[in-house]
Amino acid sequence: MYDRQAEPVSLGIPFPPGVLSDASAFGIRNNGVAIPVQTDVTAGWSDNSVEWLMAHFEADLPGNRAHELEFAHDGSIANPAPERPVVVTETADGIEIDTGVMRVACARENFDLFRRVTLNGKDAFGPGAFSGVSLVDAAGNRFTTSNIARIDVLERGPVRSLVELSGTHTGETGSLFDFRIMIEAWAGKPFVRLEYQFINREDAESVGLSEISLNIDSPPSGDVRCALAEGNYGTRVSNGPGEMVVNAESIIYQGVEHVPEVFFGDFWADWCDGERGVCVTPFQAHQNFPKSLSVHESGIHVGVLPAGEGPIEVLRGVAKTHRMQFLFHGPNVSLDDLVVQSLQFQYPDVGIVPEDWYRETRVWEDLFPVNKSERVERHIIDTADDRNRGLGMMHWGDGPDHGYTRQGRGKGELVWTNNEYDFPHAMFLLYAKTGERRFRDTGLVAAQHWVDVDFCHKSDDPLEMGGQRIHTAGHVTGGVTPSHEWTEGLLDYYHMTGKREALEKAVSIADNMIRHLESPKFRDGGEFAARETGWAMRGFIAVYTETRDPRYLDACRAIADQFIEWRRKWGGLLAPYTSHSRVRVPFMISIAVNALYRYYAVSGDERVPSLIVDEMRDALEHCVKPDGRFFYKELPSLHRRAGGPREMEALCRAYELSGDERFLDQASSMMDSMLSNRSGGLGGTVKSIIRDRVGDTVLLDGPGPKVFGAFYVPFVSAYKTLSDAGVLRDVKPTKNNGARE
Repeated sequence: MYDRQAEPVSLGIPFPPGVLSDASAFGIRNNGVAIPVQTDVTAGWSDNSVEWLMAHFEADLPGNRAHELEFAHDGSIANPAPERPVVVTETADGIEIDTGVMRVACARENFDLFRRVTLNGKDAFGPGAFSGVSLVDAAGNRFTTSNIARIDVLERGPVRSLVELSGTHTGETGSLFDFRIMIEAWAGKPFVRLEYQFINREDAESVGLSEISLNIDSPPSGDVRCALAEGNYGTRVSNGPGEMVVNAESIIYQGVEHVPEVFFGDFWADWCDGERGVCVTPFQAHQNFPKSLSVHESGIHVGVLPAGEGPIEVLRGVAKTHRMQFLFHGPNVSLDDLVVQSLQFQYPDVGIVPEDWYRETRVWEDLFPVNKSERVERHIIDTADDRNRGLGMMHWGDGPDHGYTRQGRGKGELVWTNNEYDFPHAMFLLYAKTGERRFRDTGLVAAQHWVDVDFCHKSDDPLEMGGQRIHTAGHVTGGVTPSHEWTEGLLDYYHMTGKREALEKAVSIADNMIRHLESPKFRDGGEFAARETGWAMRGFIAVYTETRDPRYLDACRAIADQFIEWRRKWGGLLAPYTSHSRVRVPFMISIAVNALYRYYAVSGDERVPSLIVDEMRDALEHCVKPDGRFFYKELPSLHRRAGGPREMEALCRAYELSGDERFLDQASSMMDSMLSNRSGGLGGTVKSIIRDRVGDTVLLDGPGPKVFGAFYVPFVSAYKTLSDAGVLRDVKPTKNNGARE
C-alpha cells in the first residue's frame, strides 16, 4: 500500500532471433523517464543476437495502483548511470562493496561476514561484530567459515553487485562441509542480501548436525532498542530482548491461506543503540523451519538450525542454501519502517512480461494457444494448484508421492518426488502463459531445491556423480538413471534469475547422462525401456540449444539411430518386462516419440517423421482398448487403464507429421475424458507433522507435484494442436491478457 522508491527488480526477458543484436540497445522507461539498468546476456541465438537478457533495475512503484514500465530494444531509451552506483573493489586482504550509502568490507583471513560496515560515511560495525557461519556436528565439534579459499566478483555494478566467497568450514578437529556465500548489494541501498550454502562432500554416508548459526555481537554505545517480529497477516512486533523459534509444532497450528511459495510470514530481529542498528530477516523462515532469532543488549543470534531443534542427518552429496537480509540503519528508523523493508524482502515486487511476448519470442516450444477453451484453462489451473508440498529445511521445494510411498519404496518413509517429470519447467511455462505469480515462485523454490538437494554433489560412482537422484526416501538414498534426469527447468531458472549455478547443474546432468549411455546397460536397444533414452534425448536437446556444444546433438543422433534399429528388430519400441516377455508400454513409448519430435525440430533428421508416425500407428492398433483408453502395459496383469497427456502429445505430433486424423480423433477423445474427471484445486489444505531422518516436515497434503510435472507440457502441446485444428468446443480467440505486476 506504500509507494516504493527505487525498488530493486530483477527480470529475465526473452527476445526473438535477430531483434536485439547488442544488449547496450536495451533500455527501460519508468513514468516517462529512462532509468539505469544493468544487463547480462544469459543465452544467445545462433545468429549471435540475444535470446535471454537478465535486467536489474530500480523502479519507483506506486502504492495501490497498477503500474507499467516500458522497455525498448532499439536504443531509443537511454541507459543513464545511477546517481549512486554500487562499486566493488578488490583489496589486498579481501573485498569491499560500496552502495553509495553503505560500505561493507569482507576479509579473506579470519572471515567474519563483514569486517567493517560504514553507513552514510560513519563507522557502524567493526571487526568482531559479525561471526561467520558456524556448524556444530552431533558430537559437539564446531566448524566455522573462518577462512575463504576463493573470492569471485560475479557482478560489479553499477546497479547491482554480486560477490561469491567459497571455502570449507574448519575447526579444531579438522574440516566439515564446503560452503559458498553470495553477497548481493544494490545501488543506493543500506542493505546486503546474503546467500549461504553448505555442501556435504564428506566420505561418510551421512553427517549429523545439531546447530547452524551466526552472531552479531557489538558493545552498545547508548541505550539499546531490541525488537522481534513475526506474523503472516499483520506483523506482530515485540519490544525488548527475547527469542522466537519457528518449528513444526508452531507451524502446524498457524492458520495461513497464502500460497507458501509466494509468502508465508514475516520473521525478523532488530538491534539498535544510540548510533547504529541492524535488522536481520531470514528469507522464508517458516517454510525452511526450524529457525530462531534472539536479540539481547549486545546483539542478535540467528539460528539457521537452532540448537535443540536437531540433530538432522545430512546425507552425502546434499547441499542447502539459506538467504537473509541485513538492513543497516540509524537510530531514527521506526519499527514500522522495518516491517515494510522486511516484507519487501520476503514478498518482493516482480516484473511480469505478458503472454503474447513469450509466444512471439519462441524461446520455448509453442505452448501458447491463440484460441482458448475456458474449460481447458480451468482444468490446467486446477491441476497446478492441487498438489502437496513439504515444509522443512531439507524438504522445502519438494513434495512426496503417495503412490510410491504406499508401494513401500521408502521402506516406511515418505518417498519424495525429486522434481520428477521436470516440475519446475512446467511451472515456469504456466507462469509465462498466465502471468500469475504463484507459478513463477513455485518454480523458483522447486528449482533451488533441485540445485541443492536432488543434485548429487558427491559420489565415488561416476554414474551418480553430478546427476539427479531418482524419487526416493530422504531425497538422495536412490540412484541416478537417465529416465529420471531433466535439464529444462534448471535452464529456465537460470534465465529467470541469472543464477549461474543452475546452468552448471544442467550441463553436469547432461554430462552424467552421456556417461550412462556409454555404459553397457544402454548398448543394445530393446534391452531397456524407451523412456530411458527418450528422456536423455530431451535433456540433451535443451543443453545443446543452450550451449551449442555438438556433443549433445551427437548423443541425440546416436539415440535416434538406436531407436530406428530397435523398431526394425522388434517391430516397435518394445521393452523387457518379465523374464519371458517384451511388451509395449504406451506412456514410455510416448516419452520417446515426444523427444524424437524435439530432436527433429532441432536437427531436421528426415528419418524421424516416419519413425514417429509408424510407432503411433502401432500404438493405436495394439494399445487402445474397446472403451477408447490406452492400457498401462501390454501384459494381461497390467491392462488397467492409464493413457494420459504423454500419449495425447505423441498422437498430436504424429498428426502434425502425417495429417492422419485418426491420431487427432483419439487425442480429442482422451481430452474430453480428462476434462470430465476434474474437480477444483484443493492441494495443501490438510497439515500434518511427519518425522523424517533428514529433518521433520509439515506436509500440506494433496497429490504429489509429479502429477503436474507429468501433465503440463504434453497436455498443452495436445491442447494447442486440437485448438489449431478446430476440434475443441467452446474455443474463443485470445484476448491480450496484458498481465503486469
